[in-house]
Amino acid sequence: MFDDDFGADAEAIESARMDADLEQADMDAAGDALYAACDEMGICLHGVVAGHGDRPDVPEGHQRCRFCRKVATPRELNADRTAAYARLEEAGVL
Repeated sequence: MFDDDFGADAEAIESARMDADLEQADMDAAGDALYAACDEMGICLHGVVAGHGDRPDVPEGHQRCRFCRKVATPRELNADRTAAYARLEEAGVL
């Protein structure tokens, strides 16, 4: 049949936007709490790294964390990240 409620689509779109905004706010708060816990515990998750192509001062085969400035191989940075997540889990942050 015909839908005679012309505002239903607009209302559904607005409701979906509000739900997405609330979900994004929750995710932002969780991220902020995670980074605050990392700062408090002296942990870096090495989320953004630059390689030799981006930074000529970084040796070939190594990467530099843009946060803590550590220079290491991708394997070493990954091991650090894994250990950091384990520490965060033990502390009840995750």
